Amino acid sequence: MTRRLLFVVVLLVSALPAAAQPSMTLDDVRSAYQALDGLEASFTQVVGSAFASDSSRIEGTVLLAGDRYRVETPGQVVVTDGATTWIYSPADEQVVIDSADTSDGPITPETFLDASAQRYEVTDQRSSDVDGTPHVRLSLASTTSASRFQEAQLWVRRSDRIVTRLRATDREGATFDLRLRDLQVNPPLTDSTFSFRPPEDVEVVDLRGE
Repeated sequence: MTRRLLFVVVLLVSALPAAAQPSMTLDDVRSAYQALDGLEASFTQVVGSAFASDSSRIEGTVLLAGDRYRVETPGQVVVTDGATTWIYSPADEQVVIDSADTSDGPITPETFLDASAQRYEVTDQRSSDVDGTPHVRLSLASTTSASRFQEAQLWVRRSDRIVTRLRATDREGATFDLRLRDLQVNPPLTDSTFSFRPPEDVEVVDLRGE
């Protein structure tokens, strides 16, 4: 009888963690980002096509602060101060300047969250472990045809609700996988971090007047 009772108790307890874990919403994650002064990280981005077996891989660094960001990769630098966006391509010796609200900027966890309020809903959440750190994996589904992605998953650290990975599939079947590492919360940032002065002898294409 004791063994049988113990076995039943073990079964009941093993079913508790998933139900006992507090739920996490997109608003919870978005609020965590809104409370930050800034964020700095290295990243790896892999983009795959539904029509080809190969994929493109890019590594770089990203700095975020509200609607301002700076993304640097070996082939490109993208900077915005919230009003103006600069896209510098060293190989082309060209800088494109545009208004931030019309430029097609990079996808970051923060820009994704800003657009997620009315476009995605959480369909599932599970406990996850990333490099020994407790996470919650949120599965999202699109709620409108205006959303860029059909579905997405966010890996969110339990300790501070910071996204360390974003994986999404667009409506054409292409996949986008962004992983952040060496995350630094509230790093020292200045206004010059989010401005860009074009190097000499490069072509400057200013689209703000169009």
